[in-house]
Amino acid sequence: MARNPHYLSQLAHIEIYSPKLEESVHFFTQVVGLDETGRDENSVYFRAWGDYFHHTLKITKRDTQGMGHLGWRADSSEALEDCVAYLEGIGAGLGWVDGDLGHGKAYRFKSPDGHIHEVFWEVVWLREKGEKKSIYADRYASNRRMGVNPRRFDHITYMVAKFKYVEEKAFWKGLGLKNPDEVRISDEIPAVGGLWTIGNLSHDIAVFTDPNIEPNEAVLNHIAFNFDSREEVLLALDYFAEKGFKSVMGAPTRHKADEGFFIYVIDPGSGYLFEFYAGARLIFAPDHGPDLHYLKDNPNDAWGHANPFAEMGKGKKLGLTEGVVKPQDV
Repeated sequence: MARNPHYLSQLAHIEIYSPKLEESVHFFTQVVGLDETGRDENSVYFRAWGDYFHHTLKITKRDTQGMGHLGWRADSSEALEDCVAYLEGIGAGLGWVDGDLGHGKAYRFKSPDGHIHEVFWEVVWLREKGEKKSIYADRYASNRRMGVNPRRFDHITYMVAKFKYVEEKAFWKGLGLKNPDEVRISDEIPAVGGLWTIGNLSHDIAVFTDPNIEPNEAVLNHIAFNFDSREEVLLALDYFAEKGFKSVMGAPTRHKADEGFFIYVIDPGSGYLFEFYAGARLIFAPDHGPDLHYLKDNPNDAWGHANPFAEMGKGKKLGLTEGVVKPQDV
């Protein structure tokens, strides 16, 4: 075990690939309301007004969509050393890379079903000046009410192949994450998914089985940004609708697993699903959970009928559906 007693402090950022980079840039700056914080030859960096680091979202131009990597900040410089030693010891390490804009050197590693991650310690705390400066000392950028205006980066969800979740569960437990929610088909067979958190959030990362993907396909499901209130999520949906976007998967509704109130909207550049989200429970006890959920009860949707797990069972990758699935189809 790490001496802190865990290796990681937070999920810091995600990189995705977009075939239509400028469409993604327009979507995230003009519609979502994120700040563009930097560019290099092939990538653009963004954060929400309530984020503290240089960026929480990196979008890189590629011919096809994909997840580049997840970036995790270590719990300390010593924890970074411990984490690297642990990852090398279990055969998950890929080696050191120079850091992106906004952070120092990073150690790359691979989770069991092929998703790429990196862990680092040194970061740029980006405190804005001029028109972006806030009067609040604990805000590093002002709330300028742009676009739908989420406050901060919250979590991501990725998918793994059939029978792979058991390995993912052991992997994240070994890295010191807590498992407040677990999803099962029945108690007689291994779990098919769960939520994982470093600290007090309901989850930093969610991992679920999708029987329609192959091993090591490393599929991203969605990326979530957080609002302070449920009302802001509804106002965001109003704004999206005015701009020609619609919520998919039967949202707005509320998750059974974690209680988050949410909408899903697709970025037209990358084609990825983005969640805009508020009101999830917080978890403080280090020995909490997991609370158990079953696929038949649709842990994704407490209020409606859109059931991505049922859609996956019908052969639909990621379980994506534009509308509400009728009750008789669930």
